[in-house]
Amino acid sequence: MEIDIPGDVRAFIDEVVDSFVMWDLLIFCSKKMAESETPARIAQLLGRGADDVLKPAQKLEKLGLAVLEKRVDGETVFRLNRKSDRFAALERFWAFNESQENRLRILSYLLQKKIR
Repeated sequence: MEIDIPGDVRAFIDEVVDSFVMWDLLIFCSKKMAESETPARIAQLLGRGADDVLKPAQKLEKLGLAVLEKRVDGETVFRLNRKSDRFAALERFWAFNESQENRLRILSYLLQKKIR
């Protein structure tokens, strides 16, 4: 059964959202966009393990959507890259997630794709 998700949002999901942790991280970023946090702190706030969040954070960096930077104290911080070519697609993904009905569509789509 075809799930009703706009093509641009579906393309973003297919390219970026490869796990539920990634989805959590992207939604977290929409709420804390102006902040830089360590991956360990983000994991703590999401109720996940630090290693669980590091891999999606590294993927977002590889895609140009995020930056991982070393601070002077040696900690690595994660922040979004608003200058990314994919940032507009990320904003459309966030807007689509605003509705509970749309989140259920995404959930169904991810489950169909056997994403965990």
